[in-house]
Amino acid sequence: NTASTDGNEEEAVVYSQMRMLQDPTGRLLYVGDAASLSFLQLLRMMVENVAGPSAFTTDPRRHKITEIPFSLPATMRHTHLLPDKRTAYILVESFFINTHGFLQVFERHAFTAALERCYSDPLTTEPPWLCLLNLVFAIGLMLATPRPDTPDAAIIEKLHRDHPDRAEVFYMNAKSLNDPLHGFEDADFWSVQALLLMSYYMLVKSKRNTSFALLGMAVRSAYALGLHREETMVIFGQDEQAARRNLWRSLFVMDRFLSFSLGRPVAISEDDCSGDTLRPAQPEEHDAFGFDSAFQTTINQGKTNASALEAAVRSCSVIGRILKEVYQQRKISTRLAQEIADVCKLWPKALAPQLHWRQAPSACPSQGIAILHVNLFYCHSIILLTRPFFLYILNAETQKEMGHQPSNGHQRHKYPRMEKFSEACVIASSHSIVLVQAAYEAGYLPRSNPAVMYFLFAATLVLLANEFAGLYVSREADHCIANGTNIIMYCAECDQQASRLYHILEAFREVVNQQRSRRRRLQQPQPNLMGTLNQPTPSQQFPGPVPRPPVSSEHQPHQQSFMQQQDFSGAIGQQGTPPDLTQAHIPAQHVPQLSTASLLSPTATAPMGPPTPQQAIAPPSGAGTPRGTMAASPAGSTFSGGAPPTLSRNLSLSNLLDLNALDSMGGIPSIRSEDGGSSGAEEHIDFDALWAWPSNTPAVGSPRLGGEVSVQGISDSAVPLFGVYDQ
Repeated sequence: NTASTDGNEEEAVVYSQMRMLQDPTGRLLYVGDAASLSFLQLLRMMVENVAGPSAFTTDPRRHKITEIPFSLPATMRHTHLLPDKRTAYILVESFFINTHGFLQVFERHAFTAALERCYSDPLTTEPPWLCLLNLVFAIGLMLATPRPDTPDAAIIEKLHRDHPDRAEVFYMNAKSLNDPLHGFEDADFWSVQALLLMSYYMLVKSKRNTSFALLGMAVRSAYALGLHREETMVIFGQDEQAARRNLWRSLFVMDRFLSFSLGRPVAISEDDCSGDTLRPAQPEEHDAFGFDSAFQTTINQGKTNASALEAAVRSCSVIGRILKEVYQQRKISTRLAQEIADVCKLWPKALAPQLHWRQAPSACPSQGIAILHVNLFYCHSIILLTRPFFLYILNAETQKEMGHQPSNGHQRHKYPRMEKFSEACVIASSHSIVLVQAAYEAGYLPRSNPAVMYFLFAATLVLLANEFAGLYVSREADHCIANGTNIIMYCAECDQQASRLYHILEAFREVVNQQRSRRRRLQQPQPNLMGTLNQPTPSQQFPGPVPRPPVSSEHQPHQQSFMQQQDFSGAIGQQGTPPDLTQAHIPAQHVPQLSTASLLSPTATAPMGPPTPQQAIAPPSGAGTPRGTMAASPAGSTFSGGAPPTLSRNLSLSNLLDLNALDSMGGIPSIRSEDGGSSGAEEHIDFDALWAWPSNTPAVGSPRLGGEVSVQGISDSAVPLFGVYDQ
């Protein structure tokens, strides 16, 4: 599926094809390549080819997309009554906490002052503001995660107990008071805010298609008001300028999230934006190293809001480029991937210290949610960039196991460079799960956060796929998979979307365990030399990128406060040369238990031992509500007793995203190369080799090798998406 033009450069042939899912009304909805549901489709195809039909591949709901209908009748009479003042403040607080680092629709102090005026003199309150207030109530209630056994928790429980869906009542009240859709042609600034809040509410409600449509209306209205142009700012005051800029950036983050989660085109083009509308400000000169902002105070609390939104914008800007240059073009090369990876590596340098992931254990809920959002966006940008390489290698392995490709093919020279990015996909997925687990343990993780749910599901799928094929051996894999699945089960107690995702992951995990047993029966245990993810063998292990030396105890406080950005994704070149590839294996029984605090501390820690060949991924046994400052871990996870899976310091995403580091190591030891060397040539991946559908001319090496007839509509193939062909 590649056409050679001059013997060196290759262009992928792009076929006309679509992937569709059916919503509860019977409509067929488009889901594109970047979406996790499309990734899930490929996994089902590969898994069925290797392991045969299973509950994972023949899921009766595989052709459906979960869209939760409204529970209230359309004819229900709206009272427009506001909750008592104490309840109102709790819901508003929940809204601002749980949208931190994702949306900044209002300036918090100004909104609180307006709320106070509303309750002190309700007759002077305008309907547009009441509409916005009810939308804030609706979102705040759905995301509320108060500490157990507190007055706030009692109020939230009463709201849920008095009405089956009180949040929907608030939403319908907002539309009844002043529906922005009715006066769309006269849209003003408040209506753009309302449309964005309605879009986010629908996303939390698991009505993703409606959310996508509402966001499109909000973006068009914002364009009409000139929010995308810096030149329009001069006629407004400082407060209005900040409000317009923050609203536009919030629209941008929401647009990019919906685009990659549904695999659809973006609504905002960065080429149409000017000035600083999407260009975050540089750090202040007097605080160039972030020393002041590393500590939360009343003075810099407002700066945290701006810093979090700016960090999300930076990640979303990179994601937009990935969507445009990779998924829209439906091809990728290692040269392009390295160019984008070089941009990704700049993100941690610009990250405010208070948003570093190592701050999570001691963070307040507002700061913790911001840390969670911005770091998950960053990790997912790496997953989106590197997942095509992971899929390529995964598909090659499954084809080889099926006997469709020889074990010593002519394309073997391509793998070492691709494996560098493929490995980064697995590591970024592990990081994502650890980030969410930290928020869960701290007790502030909402059960219905749509962004966290999506990132967690995408990351767990990658780790399960890696374990199914046995590509890269990671000591933390089983722990991360168990924790990711358990957290989704915890969310599934009150979220139908999470319940569906949990069912998918459990079915996949069962197949992975069966495949492990099958491999043990077919072959004797032998060293797996493919990846570098902490993989030990009886005599040696092949570590990932270079760990920084352990920090001496007297310097730990300074390192933790002021030098946090260098661990998670420090720029390449700041670390030394790779260590010797032969290191002593640490038996599991000699590894000390580690807490979340030690996981997130700057000192190096001893990694846990690998699972034994007989060990399977244990199914979860239940998950309780987080309790206290450090909530109990989900039952069945490895974090019980304060012992999370350690994410070793040598898993540096920056090193893994640099092919120069690969070349300096002389290549990654691989089961596909005699010497692990790299040819240095640019390598291309044709998406149609991955996304080929059953047809008369299937792609060579595609996950499914033909035999089925193309069908418009729902087919009986063992994939959750189906094709509509332009033949």
